Amino acid sequence: MNHLIAAMRTFLKVVDVQGFGRAAEQLHLSPAQVTRHVNDLESHLGVRLLQRSTRRIALTDVGSRYADGCRALLSDLERIESRATEDSCRMSGDLHVVVLASLMSPELAALFADYQERHTDVSLHVTLTESDVDLLGGGFDVGILADRMITSLSVVSRTLVHAPLVAVASPAYLMNVSTPQRPADLAQHRTIAHAARGKILRWIDGSGANQSVRLDACLTVNSALLQRQMALAGAGIALLPEYTIANDVKFGTLTQVLGEYRIENDDVTINLVYQDREFLPGKVRAFVDLAVSHFNLPLIRSAPQHASRLQRDASGGHQMLSA
Repeated sequence: MNHLIAAMRTFLKVVDVQGFGRAAEQLHLSPAQVTRHVNDLESHLGVRLLQRSTRRIALTDVGSRYADGCRALLSDLERIESRATEDSCRMSGDLHVVVLASLMSPELAALFADYQERHTDVSLHVTLTESDVDLLGGGFDVGILADRMITSLSVVSRTLVHAPLVAVASPAYLMNVSTPQRPADLAQHRTIAHAARGKILRWIDGSGANQSVRLDACLTVNSALLQRQMALAGAGIALLPEYTIANDVKFGTLTQVLGEYRIENDDVTINLVYQDREFLPGKVRAFVDLAVSHFNLPLIRSAPQHASRLQRDASGGHQMLSA
């Protein structure tokens, strides 16, 4: 198709300047290339478009009508291409963002408000979820999601939050029980677990010693948000990403336990993800750039990640959000 369009443009230039040599000069092609384009066009159509002599060229009747059609077609093509470029850059329409529900925070609310203030013609649609997400299949332009939730075959990703799991409970719960001193003590406590996490957790203390502990939870949920609410209600000890309970610990509504230990290889990573890096619509690019500015993210470095072929930020930039 591209060769046919190029041949049409060459043919019209020959007609306009009345010569193969002059057309070659203006198109920065060799005379042989110009001749081949016109010959290919005539062979494709099975008709003679130009009558040639050593001194002049002339359009045949078919060639004259074909030249008019080519001009109309190429003019329409230029308008279509221009419109597509303008639409891509235009800051209007709908922007669909999917967000891990337990991540919602004043920082994210400020990001959304800032975007709306800057781009008033864009309608922002935010969907909260705790489920796996296929950006393309779900009709989302951008995601702010845990890496385990991303099922799209190929996306671009930047790390927003990288946080360890911490054990927390309400002061009311801890008033009536012995505070656990080591991970094995959790067996004597009511625990609130996330369904996506394994039961065997490897804990490491400050000296580097480690122990594996099986967590038999009395309550298992599929939402970190509900885990937090149950912990606040005094239902037991919950293992939660640090960013979800930072303010709770700060203001004393939750208390961290087993603070001398950390859980190995069970950190939570939240990513800013989107479909394509090279040809992003203007409204999507503006949101990505604003998020980068809000959270001071590092540059993307592409690297494949297991079956999802997730292009991740290999530099591992971290920015903590509070709940």
